[in-house]
Amino acid sequence: MSLSDLAAVGSFVNGVAVLASLIFVGFQLRQNTQAVRAAASQAHSQNWQQITMSVVECADFAHIWRRGLVDIDSLTDDERVRFYAFAGATLRFFEGARLQWLHGQLDNEHWHNVEKTATDFAATSGYKAYWAQRHHWMSPQFQEWYEALSQGGAQELYGRPVTRVVTNQTGGP
Repeated sequence: MSLSDLAAVGSFVNGVAVLASLIFVGFQLRQNTQAVRAAASQAHSQNWQQITMSVVECADFAHIWRRGLVDIDSLTDDERVRFYAFAGATLRFFEGARLQWLHGQLDNEHWHNVEKTATDFAATSGYKAYWAQRHHWMSPQFQEWYEALSQGGAQELYGRPVTRVVTNQTGGP
């Protein structure tokens, strides 16, 4: 075997090794992408759970939330601040989720849930009041998306129609 033949064999072996390395790197990139998406999915779910815990854990706020959804004018100034802070947090969550989805970092299933939740919330008079006063805090792209939501497809919140909450003389439901 001549020196030229050995060089050709060496070049072939080198090419096979490079190809194997590229396949291995591609496999690792795919696994890494899956791990990143799984972590993003978990973080997305945890963020939503953290936001909603104020309604779940605090009966006082659940009452404010329910009243604010249907009649923002029924809230005191302090209650309105709490409702607006929560509405703002949910919309920031929706905006962040939308950006993640647009960049391929959020699964379609999660995005579907976000879009349906945003549609249902946007149909309430409380969110309409918030949006009228605070939409300028959101990015122009998000504003365009949110305002284009089909409100005809909105579903009832909490399993029954959201109706005006009547309070008794002591301010309770």
